[in-house]
Amino acid sequence: MKKSEKEKEVQYYTKGRWDNWIQNVKESNFQIDDESGSSTEIFVNMMDDVILSCLNVISKRNAKKMSADNALNAISGISEIVLGDVPSINEDVDMMIQSLQSSLLGALVSCECYIRGSYNAKTALPKLVKTAIETEENDPEKALECISTVGARILSGKPMPEIIFDVPDGLVAEWLDGVDSIVAAMALSNEK
Repeated sequence: MKKSEKEKEVQYYTKGRWDNWIQNVKESNFQIDDESGSSTEIFVNMMDDVILSCLNVISKRNAKKMSADNALNAISGISEIVLGDVPSINEDVDMMIQSLQSSLLGALVSCECYIRGSYNAKTALPKLVKTAIETEENDPEKALECISTVGARILSGKPMPEIIFDVPDGLVAEWLDGVDSIVAAMALSNEK
């Protein structure tokens, strides 16, 4: 078996793993008005699980143990699993899963952008976030591109700046949650 064929066989995230998380969410009886706050932990853990899988791909790519094409295919495979339709569970859970998937989209496109290496390395990160907020409504694709650039720059080692302006609720805020999850997961994997 050739090295490239062997490389393709490695699956960084499986449908079974995602389905297992969805099953755990079903069994958690999650409700949004839960005052304890601990109930969202399952969604945070789901997010971390996916992000760590993506970072595993990036680590292999950075170590030149994987081609850019195979790394992009691996991230694409993860995207197909975690961004697919999830059968309705209940209103609260459905809303949380939609929000989670939106955050994951921000993280996944950041990984793709980083692997491609064709991102803007000059514009200040807060300016990119501002542009994303300004263009979110009229040009969501451009807004997502700005956030993916922020994420790619963070994956390349740039620290996440403190955002001192308000980020209104919406897609950009959710995509930024995905970038924040990358920051947290990178910090976690550096401690190991």
